[in-house]
Amino acid sequence: MNLSFIDWPVQKQLAGETNALNIARIKVLSLSLHLRLITTTILLVFYILENHAVQTKRIGLLMVVVILYYVVLRLGLKWKKAIHMAILIFLVIIWSNLFFYKEGFHVVTLQYVVIISIYAFYGLGNKWGLFYSLVAILPFFIYMYLEHQLGAAIPWGPMGVSKMTVAILLLHNFFFLFLINYYFFNSFYSTISALDARTTELTSSLSYLEESQRKLESEFSHQKLLLASISHDIKSPLRFLMATTGRLAKSNPDLPTIRAISQSSYRLYHFMKNLLEYTQFRYRNTRVTFNYLDVHELVDQKFAIFMAEAESSGNEFINTVSQGVILKSNLQLLSIVLHNLIDNANKVTSRGTIEVTHIDYRDSLHLIVKDTGPGMEPAIIRWINSDEKVPGAGLDPDSFGMGLVIVKEVSALINARLLAESEKTQGASIHIIFQK
Repeated sequence: MNLSFIDWPVQKQLAGETNALNIARIKVLSLSLHLRLITTTILLVFYILENHAVQTKRIGLLMVVVILYYVVLRLGLKWKKAIHMAILIFLVIIWSNLFFYKEGFHVVTLQYVVIISIYAFYGLGNKWGLFYSLVAILPFFIYMYLEHQLGAAIPWGPMGVSKMTVAILLLHNFFFLFLINYYFFNSFYSTISALDARTTELTSSLSYLEESQRKLESEFSHQKLLLASISHDIKSPLRFLMATTGRLAKSNPDLPTIRAISQSSYRLYHFMKNLLEYTQFRYRNTRVTFNYLDVHELVDQKFAIFMAEAESSGNEFINTVSQGVILKSNLQLLSIVLHNLIDNANKVTSRGTIEVTHIDYRDSLHLIVKDTGPGMEPAIIRWINSDEKVPGAGLDPDSFGMGLVIVKEVSALINARLLAESEKTQGASIHIIFQK
């Protein structure tokens, strides 16, 4: 059976509403309005047939009010304002029954107190429910205070009307209370069922996450053991290989093959050393700690590591960072960044210079690594200057080394930003920018 016509006056209110409780409030508003139209029409017919002039006028006026209420609701009156208006109409009925109509204290009038209280609590919440409940009971206290006589038995309805008319009044109020309780409790049960289903789903998800957490912890322990094994079983032989080939290269400076092997083992050792230090740092630390460090001294330490490599390539290191420049950062991570940038610059430069300098701006400090090598591809410059940590599909890390990938990752950890530029004459420069 299609009952869509019942929602017709509240279509605008239902259109943009998603809350289940508010939808129940709007539907009760519409249903109670249709119920009022039906019962008011029936009462008007009965009062006319019974020749009750006063009651006919009162119920006729109420019919006009109900029709106007129907119209303004259809035009889009907000449902909260509509509930306030309905409660005020009920209050007017109570006051008129008690003070403007003879012997208006009866069961029907008392029912309106219950209707107002329940309607206000369910429709508007606790604050308005308490307020309207007190306002609804107030006229009865005033009625008794004015020394109106209350009989031993309270009449069922207005005096002089037929039993059928009283029954219609009582049944109207009964069905109204039934509608309120049915729709609101149905909404509550639906909400509780949805919450129970969501709770079951979340409990299942939590169990899955706990199992995943246990697996991750097991994998974490395995990776730490693997990292320790790599550090011991690979780093030590690489150090021996680097030292041995270095001595051979010095003893045989005219053999380019030995010199190339020495340089390759040197780069491989230091790359592995940096990678292991970075990985160990990520495993050991949950947060990055910052301390004050001397930048000039740190650059000198890094230059000392690559001095033999620079001499074999005919390069010159220049440290123009002023003495006394102090920076608050993480020593281990900043060392990794400088190490990789100096290593890359030294690797691509031949018979040139690698300079580390700084520029002290008002709100930032730029630590700059310059070289006089062949320069840097525009695609690589764009990636370094972007927020992307990993190069895009068009860039192969093998073409410029994994060192830059590590630098991008580590610079974010120390709250630094990278800026790559091509030099006007020759080479490239990378700025490590620290905000003050």
